Amino acid sequence: MATGFTPSYTAVATLNKISKKTNTDLMKAIKSKTEEYSWFDDLPDEDIIPSGNEMRLVLDVNYQTGTAMIPDGGKEAVFGTVAPQEGTFTFVQANQRFSFTTLAQAYDAKGRAGFIQRQMLYQSIKAVEALAETIGLQTYGFSTGTIAVVAATGSGGTTQTNIPVKDGFGTSLISGSTSSSAAYLNKLLRAGEGVALIRSGSLVEFGTYNGSGTSGNGYYDITFTSSITPTLGDLIVKANAVDDNTITATDRNRWPVGFLDALTSSSVHGLATSTATNWQAGYANTTGGRMTYATQEAMIDGLWNNGGVKMNRVIYSQGVRRDIIAGERAALRYESSQFDWNGDLSTSGVKYMTSRLAPAGMFIGWNNEVYAKKVLSDKPDYEGGPNLFSLDKIQNTAAFAASLNFVYFRACNNRAGMGYASGLTEAP
Repeated sequence: MATGFTPSYTAVATLNKISKKTNTDLMKAIKSKTEEYSWFDDLPDEDIIPSGNEMRLVLDVNYQTGTAMIPDGGKEAVFGTVAPQEGTFTFVQANQRFSFTTLAQAYDAKGRAGFIQRQMLYQSIKAVEALAETIGLQTYGFSTGTIAVVAATGSGGTTQTNIPVKDGFGTSLISGSTSSSAAYLNKLLRAGEGVALIRSGSLVEFGTYNGSGTSGNGYYDITFTSSITPTLGDLIVKANAVDDNTITATDRNRWPVGFLDALTSSSVHGLATSTATNWQAGYANTTGGRMTYATQEAMIDGLWNNGGVKMNRVIYSQGVRRDIIAGERAALRYESSQFDWNGDLSTSGVKYMTSRLAPAGMFIGWNNEVYAKKVLSDKPDYEGGPNLFSLDKIQNTAAFAASLNFVYFRACNNRAGMGYASGLTEAP
């Protein structure tokens, strides 16, 4: 019996070369924006002329005494007027760069139809994201620039895995000894970030942060450029400058005064608490436990009694916020509360803010007049584009360097107008 032909069907894959390769628009698959980048746009602009020599904060920080109750015809009070104190501050400069070739420039000029998104626009957006992340960290950190502290001495090697770390930003308030503070330590760096190890004020080595250690939160994986031994007490700082093998290529002592600095340091803007005893936070509560409305009221009272200001701003961690909601929502069934049914904390005249970078276990309150800023360059928008960047031709190379400089300072002019509670319970 003869065998005939079987049907043959042409699949799309057979003729796929006559189809176009197509793409969607560029989709955001990560959260790239840092809340802190826009939180402080309404900070008052410090009334000072920028100077490359010295800029001083003149501070009325001492109480006057000496009133005398005298008899008729008696001796009057002793003479005396307490003198003001002074602190100093400087601008800090953040730099972010990217490069593109002359071929990319040609495509941008004559071949934009071939882009999902312009290459240089994409690069500029990513550059501003990195800048905003750094400024977000600087919101809370110290002028030292410390990210974390090595918690135990390891062994020698170039590729270091599971370096135990503690004390976020260099303070024991973020010890790493609790699950929430350990998790917070791993929010302070992103994979690919350049870092350096500092020991007793001297540079040990540069490296690249590779991510959280396999042992979990509270551990860093770092590949250093040579074999070193991370040692108990070493400081980890960011380091992303090129062509510099010294400590000046790191962030060491190049950050502005952040909240933890203003709230807890023994010296801020060069003025020590030992010199001016009132130059300290107006409220500090380190007993921990659940954050309550009574604790907030005590903070409000402390800022008013010591700093003479009404608290109108709060930053608290997301875990603390969740725990407050968990602890207070049951009260809604029986009596009024500072919460509505949506679980939003509400106090008249107070703006509440939280973010991924808000320090674990902390509730920070202040008045927005006690923390000032000054900016000497335009603050770039996230979608601002390549026109924000200055272009330089790279010598002997068919490429350009795009550079953005952001020059600013933040200064605390009334530490007593700021307060905090730490070690607070965090809900998962």
